[in-house]
Amino acid sequence: MSKTIIFDSGPIISLALNNLLWILKELKKEYNGVFLIPESVKTELIDKPFLTKKYKFEALQVMREIYNGTINIVKSSIIKEQTNKILNIANRTFKAQNSFIQIVQEGEIEAISAYRHLNAEALVIDERTTRMLIEEPHQLKKLMESRLHTNIELDKENFTKLKNILSGIKVIRSTEIATIAYEKKILNTLIVPEEERVYRDLKIELLESILWGLKLSGCSISEDEINKILRIESRMKQR
Repeated sequence: MSKTIIFDSGPIISLALNNLLWILKELKKEYNGVFLIPESVKTELIDKPFLTKKYKFEALQVMREIYNGTINIVKSSIIKEQTNKILNIANRTFKAQNSFIQIVQEGEIEAISAYRHLNAEALVIDERTTRMLIEEPHQLKKLMESRLHTNIELDKENFTKLKNILSGIKVIRSTEIATIAYEKKILNTLIVPEEERVYRDLKIELLESILWGLKLSGCSISEDEINKILRIESRMKQR
């Protein structure tokens, strides 16, 4: 297993929207490994947003992290080939009203292909559908039926292929990235010492604000999960 973590576009966007991209540089030092994005994720993060007014600022922030070496881009014809193969299977697995549903995009599948090709340690992805496809594929059918208010059919052959391709992938979210930064005291730079004398448990308040900021920026995490993280970190702080 290589000392590598693969990022989808969602977590990087969530961090950028919350002014937290800078923690990646500090985390990379602690990790002593490589943070990678595939080409299509780079397109989603920089090339397309750079042509807009709404997201250009976030694109510039991500561009800086690429140029300073915090995030690297992986390019491989093998990864591209595997991406096309998995996309074809994934988007021909779930069917509603006799039509297949496109459930995943190129960027997230190329991130999965890069994870497999490089034997990476983790895949950072915030998008709920793709995470469920990896972690709870049978539950995804129920979720889609609830969302679309219609019966969902499975192509059983493709569903089995997809489960085999995605099994064993270790998924983390931007919220886990932020929590690790909290545990490594990287976020302490956001706290003014004098404030801690005025506000009780200010560091936990900071973590809570960040977790909610990431949730509201697109990270798929429930309120119960956030509260669980806060309880764990509070207990650790008291030791």
